[in-house]
Amino acid sequence: MELNSSNPSLHVVLFPFMSKGHTVPILHLARLLLRRPNVAVTFFTTPGNRSFIADQFLSDTTVSIIDLHYPENIPEIPAGVESTDKLPFISLYVQFAEATKLMQPAFELKLQSLPPVSFMVSDGFLW
Repeated sequence: MELNSSNPSLHVVLFPFMSKGHTVPILHLARLLLRRPNVAVTFFTTPGNRSFIADQFLSDTTVSIIDLHYPENIPEIPAGVESTDKLPFISLYVQFAEATKLMQPAFELKLQSLPPVSFMVSDGFLW
């Protein structure tokens, strides 16, 4: 059976750590994957990083972008900080990375609502 773009044979989920140095290579991977026929790509990010991803990298693609909220009320992490480049001090990096664990329930819930996933590319910094 031949598949078309509305019925992809592969569904890839991409979820990079919220740091530009981690996100940009995964964005390039998304574009490479879309060169293949019958591949659907879903990209997870946070609302604060969405415009960087959607407007600057993926606006001309068919990638689906799903927002996950970065946890609020993390000690020492200012409200609205959703990427390491927004941290006021690099010493807060560990707290920022550890707080990503709190995103897991929402991530798993959103995964369940997606079409079957063929494979996922994530980041070792996402706990």
